[in-house]
Amino acid sequence: MSDTSALDLGKSAVVIGDKASSVRPRSKLMVAGSLAFFILLMIATLRIASALVHQAVERDASRRSLEWAEFAISQAPHIANLAEGLPIKTEDWETFKNLTDFAGVFRFKIFSADGVLRYVSDDFNATGEDLGKHNPLASGVVSSGQPFTSVEDGRNKPNRPNLYSETYLPVFDNGRMVAIAETYMDQTNKTAAVRREYAFVGAAMMGMIGLALLIPSIGIWLMFRRINLKNIELKKSQTRAQASDKAKSEFISTVSHELRTPLTSIKGSLDILISGKIIDLSGPAQRLVAMAAKNASILNLLVNDLLDFEKLDTGNLEMIKRPTDLTSLLRDELEILETYGPHQHIEYRLFGDDSALLANVDPDRIAQVIRNLVSNAAKFSPVGGKVEVSVQQSDGSIRVAVGDTGCGISEADQGMIFERFTQVDSTNTRKHNGTGLGLAISKAIIQAHDGEIGVISAVGEGSVFYFILPIGIGSDNEAAGLLKVA
Repeated sequence: MSDTSALDLGKSAVVIGDKASSVRPRSKLMVAGSLAFFILLMIATLRIASALVHQAVERDASRRSLEWAEFAISQAPHIANLAEGLPIKTEDWETFKNLTDFAGVFRFKIFSADGVLRYVSDDFNATGEDLGKHNPLASGVVSSGQPFTSVEDGRNKPNRPNLYSETYLPVFDNGRMVAIAETYMDQTNKTAAVRREYAFVGAAMMGMIGLALLIPSIGIWLMFRRINLKNIELKKSQTRAQASDKAKSEFISTVSHELRTPLTSIKGSLDILISGKIIDLSGPAQRLVAMAAKNASILNLLVNDLLDFEKLDTGNLEMIKRPTDLTSLLRDELEILETYGPHQHIEYRLFGDDSALLANVDPDRIAQVIRNLVSNAAKFSPVGGKVEVSVQQSDGSIRVAVGDTGCGISEADQGMIFERFTQVDSTNTRKHNGTGLGLAISKAIIQAHDGEIGVISAVGEGSVFYFILPIGIGSDNEAAGLLKVA
């Protein structure tokens, strides 16, 4: 893994780590929410099951009471006389007593057709205030013509089962309502049986619902577990990447500083030899020394780029701004760069106003940007090509453009050429040397001046690199004063 890849992996680990840490509370909330939903669902299911049991018992009581009423009419034809308050013969009372042995009825009452109590099965001697009273529920059945059933708790009542039902129903004889009967039935065993049935159905439903919730919950748990494991791995990778990046920066800084001193000495010695002040060199020796001096200069530029990269990486790239004439700066740099690659016979042209164009910049750093752009334009231009440099002022800013007649850059590559250690041709057999740091350093310098840098290019049509700098100087009087100081 390369250093830059390790650094990128470290950044990815931070991002995913943050996501995982933010997902963890969310997962707890989801689990808590699922548990709360399951509890509420259980409570709702129990309530629904209880209501269904109650309704089932009431329906069964109503059905059996109707069966009892039909049996009562057939077995006790004098029930209409009883409801109307007519005297009943002694031998007919035995028939009424036998009605408590049918359909589970253990007690019943007979009301008149208008709801007045006339008879209580377990109290044949009931008279006076116990009888002859209107019953509201019986009267309600008279008006509606429909049975009414309620299930009561008999544990605190004498001579009552634990759970019983009271059903008021109209009694008809030949299509005429002749009485209202109130039947009492023991529902303890029936309720228990129905409850068992519904409990089984409810358990099956809860099981299916629990299974439906359990499967995605397990899936979510496994997903979060994988995320946590992945996050641990990425944190380890992040630590390794950070250590590698730190070691890389320290190595670049150390090597660059160690190379700079001997390189300066070598270059100085070669320049003295070329000057002829010490010894006159023969033609071949002069060419060898000149070649060595040129390579030493190239190597010195590479070391300077590495040092600048290290400053960029630590945020220590210093800018000392002062009023600077960019037109003059461009002219001076072009005069120096005209000696670059003489075998290519590159023609340099400067376009723009000859008057001074002042901006508040660091002249050394802007000169470095100009050298990078112009030397790149010359390097990628064919033999006999042209490098055209233009400078112009507009709307409080100065635009400098460097155009070449080279191979051009594809649109896909234009977005990456300003990144560190990036070249359009990054193969081991590329035609042009370099560290791939020049444009990245230039971008950082321009951005430090609150400016903008970019490229306009098409494959086979050459490229135009440009940068725009704000003037950073107020009034014309201030500009004139600064120009004088400059």
